Amino acid sequence: MKKDKIFVYVFVGLFIIYVVMDMLAPKPINWMVTFKPGDKNPFGGFILNERSADLFQNGLGLSNNTIAELAENETNMLILAERADVDRTDLDKLFEVVSDGGNVLIAANSFADEFKDTLEFESHFEFQLLNQDILEAPETTITLFDSLEYTYPASLVSNYFELGDSSSWNVVASKEEGPVAITKRVEMGTITLVSVPYIFTNFGLLINDNYQASASLLSVLPEDQVHYTMFYQSGRGEPQTPLRYFLSEDALRWSLYLGLFLILSFLMISSRRKQRAIPVILPPTNATVEYVKTLGSLFFRERDHRNAAMKLINHFLSQIKERYYVKVEYTEKFYDIFSSKSNVDREHVIKTFELIQYVKSESQIGQQVLIDLSRKIEIFK
Repeated sequence: MKKDKIFVYVFVGLFIIYVVMDMLAPKPINWMVTFKPGDKNPFGGFILNERSADLFQNGLGLSNNTIAELAENETNMLILAERADVDRTDLDKLFEVVSDGGNVLIAANSFADEFKDTLEFESHFEFQLLNQDILEAPETTITLFDSLEYTYPASLVSNYFELGDSSSWNVVASKEEGPVAITKRVEMGTITLVSVPYIFTNFGLLINDNYQASASLLSVLPEDQVHYTMFYQSGRGEPQTPLRYFLSEDALRWSLYLGLFLILSFLMISSRRKQRAIPVILPPTNATVEYVKTLGSLFFRERDHRNAAMKLINHFLSQIKERYYVKVEYTEKFYDIFSSKSNVDREHVIKTFELIQYVKSESQIGQQVLIDLSRKIEIFK
């Protein structure tokens, strides 16, 4: 028992040292794109949410609802997502809201095909890996409608729109390759699309003081209540359970891990002390096989090779019926079926049964024929 306690103390001590070192070590940067108002990682939306009151009277209303669900109560909407998968139902509600005087701004890297076809535009999407290398990327300049220019890493603003010559869209911002922000009047309201959503994240707002560019684009929305829905980026969101809260806090999370580790250690030690020896149960021997081997040895010593071969053949044919459930016939069809079921080459199957037929037709056979027969049959075991 004393050795068991020492074992537990050593492992608990090492685990505590690991937890302390991990907590004191610098945290790696989380480069995941979330757009969430509470996230302070580079591509979260903490700064946008905190400073939204500077642009809108009541700040941003937040939810994880679809456009169709918001259409009953909200007229001004903001959507940030890596891909705007707006379906037919949402699209119909979007037109209803905008036609009645609402204003919607959707910023996304790519858009659903039906959405693009209905609103008559195309977009160029280029996948970019967002990590610390973004700071080393070449720069691209975006020009807004007020002729002011803002510089961003090229990988942050790589996407752009493609509009036809007779397009009804008005260009709000553009770069060398094409427009990055466009707006369209729909009866009493407007729809604004932005192909560079990352400029609204913490990183996009802080780099080169480009918050002014984001503020200019958001100014197309009215100053009264604007609702920001995160549905098109993160879905319905995750329920806040007590366990999720434990896992979200470093100290509580590690205390939970430590408790689970101690429980597992106790179970391992207890099972090792109380486990009984498991007896070895040998599988039953195949008496038929032993009988055939004994008879075979007897016939071999007496040089009655044909009798030994016939015993071997009869046992082999019986095994075929019991194991593979096929009737033995010396036909091409049988050879195909038996080769497939036994997973033995068809040529070998044919040669084996030809040798069996030869043994049956002869009154005496030599020792070599018996050996060849035994080797061929052995392949099927």
